[in-house]
Amino acid sequence: MGNELTFWVAIFNGFLSFFTPCVLPLLPLYFSYLAGTTITDLEKNKNIRRIMIINSIAFVLGLSILNITLGFGAKVINNTLITYQDYIRKAGGILIIIFGLYFIGVFKTKLFNKEKKYQYKNYSPSFIKSLLLGITFSFGWTPCNGPIIGTILFLASFEKNYLKAGGMMLVYSIGFAIPFLISALLLGKFINNYKKIYKYFDKIKLVAGVLMIIMGIMLYTNTLSLLVVK
Repeated sequence: MGNELTFWVAIFNGFLSFFTPCVLPLLPLYFSYLAGTTITDLEKNKNIRRIMIINSIAFVLGLSILNITLGFGAKVINNTLITYQDYIRKAGGILIIIFGLYFIGVFKTKLFNKEKKYQYKNYSPSFIKSLLLGITFSFGWTPCNGPIIGTILFLASFEKNYLKAGGMMLVYSIGFAIPFLISALLLGKFINNYKKIYKYFDKIKLVAGVLMIIMGIMLYTNTLSLLVVK
């Protein structure tokens, strides 16, 4: 199944994850955790901003480690159930179509509109702590980003080998990391403009939903191979 299209889908969905309600509106809070201070102090103190940027890189690495592990896990499950691969593929295709319909607004559910919240009192940041924070926040975001990451995991589980399955989740992580790290670098401008950016989320979500539906149909009919660039 591995082809250029699925990797583009992965990076696009990673980018989309950044704009979900459990990420974008709360970025100032995450950056405060990563800096160990308030946003106001961050904007004034360049040394603290440098620490926050370094810890942001660690945070993204934590996210990536978990995502790649999930990709390997999805491949393990698929290999274990190889006898039922056709059934799994069709079930996955149907589920991705349902995810796509949810994204374009055909129906709503509270299941994907919530997240676990973690409270970090008296938190003093470091590179290792930020890396672990990225992993724990990944679990907190899972209910909110379930349709997105679920789609990529299904596609990853059908890759030819573990390297490609993990690679797809790495590409997904890169799609998230790019806007996250840019926001960290341009913190002042981001704080002033993120609400303007967020207003385009519905359009991005619609495109993602249509893409999910197409991928779901092609996964169900086992025709994704037709999109391989020869």
